[in-house]
Amino acid sequence: MKIIKFLAAFLCAAILSSCLDTEEKITFNGDESGTYSMTIDLSRMLKMAGTLGSDTSAGAKIKEKKDTTVYLKDLVSTADNLTAAEKELYKDGMIHVNLDEMQNEMKIVMSSPFKNAAGLTEIKNNFSTVMNKLKAFEKATGEKEKAEEENEDLKMGAKSVNPVGDQFTFKAGDGKVSNTINNVDAFKKLVTTDSSLTMMSQMSGMGGDFNYRTIIVLPKAVKKYNGPGSTISTDKRTITFFTTLAEMMEHPEKVSYTVEY
Repeated sequence: MKIIKFLAAFLCAAILSSCLDTEEKITFNGDESGTYSMTIDLSRMLKMAGTLGSDTSAGAKIKEKKDTTVYLKDLVSTADNLTAAEKELYKDGMIHVNLDEMQNEMKIVMSSPFKNAAGLTEIKNNFSTVMNKLKAFEKATGEKEKAEEENEDLKMGAKSVNPVGDQFTFKAGDGKVSNTINNVDAFKKLVTTDSSLTMMSQMSGMGGDFNYRTIIVLPKAVKKYNGPGSTISTDKRTITFFTTLAEMMEHPEKVSYTVEY
């Protein structure tokens, strides 16, 4: 179980910083409703944790294997730390955890439907915060509630490894989706001064670069788009953007994307 605790600390980083192997997907219906989902692949992190000896008793116990889905409606109904609007927005969300320690595989999928652009924007910006409030990851993995000091460590860790979250502005509506860096100079300054970003860069050097993919599925053909590592489907309704931690650190001006349809 130590390996799960090791990964739990990095899960916050994965969700909040988008610096691990993550796939973010936004699927629009014809009426501008849709589904937002994020798939986080921690397999390389799991393998690295074992290599670093984070679980020295691994050879003496049975490797864990889990395939668990937690529906947020079971959590939001009794949550006293969410607003009525948050409960309504996230009640149909879910988190799915697939873990196989023997195969060094671990994936987390989080998803939530939205009714309009305002709902999408709220989910995109605050999904991870709500998941933390609901302790959804702990529920999905079977982890017991941590001691107060451990919780504080995780909060500090999540905050320190999420230094770029407020550097971008996401917008949706009127046939347009965009995620734009606010100030390139401020971002570059942050890269040179933030110790947590240095740590993430060092980790990428140990286990390979961290990849981040954004997929946007439209109800009709795209009119124009721009963003990092972009590809388009043959029907021109699915746009994919791809970047890495190294690219983000070296060329933050290339990370922003826009889609019009």
